[in-house]
Amino acid sequence: MRLRPRVPDEVRALAPAERHLGWALAEDGTPLVATPTSLYAGELVLPWAQVAKVSCVPPLLAVREVAPVEDAGTEHRFVLADDERLAEVVRTQVTSSVAWSDVRRLQPAGKVRVVGRRVPGTDALHWQVVWLEGTDPADPALRAQADAHVAALRGSLG
Repeated sequence: MRLRPRVPDEVRALAPAERHLGWALAEDGTPLVATPTSLYAGELVLPWAQVAKVSCVPPLLAVREVAPVEDAGTEHRFVLADDERLAEVVRTQVTSSVAWSDVRRLQPAGKVRVVGRRVPGTDALHWQVVWLEGTDPADPALRAQADAHVAALRGSLG
């Protein structure tokens, strides 16, 4: 029989109004909590729809924020000293927030990733455009095409 470890007070104090799905303490003492809506890490709050990528090679958990250009988002790295399902829950929550994702070609050249994300408490998808390498997000013609892709998807998928 596995006894559940006592949840430290600093973990319990994070997001007290939300259900805690997993938690950890980082080596530097930062408490981390995964809830149905966000990852809380000390003062940092990252809603799942704002997390682009997660990687975990124990004890390191890396979380990259969504940015307009692929892989340009801020990366947060936590060395976990005590992990009570946090890494597993973070990966699951980020993955389940993605309802739709596809790469769309733009003319005359370039590509964007269009992502429809689920946001707790809302019915409609939150649409994100991520500009892929070699594609100029400042080009008005390319931006108009990306916007048209989002509008078409919003019309058909929500």
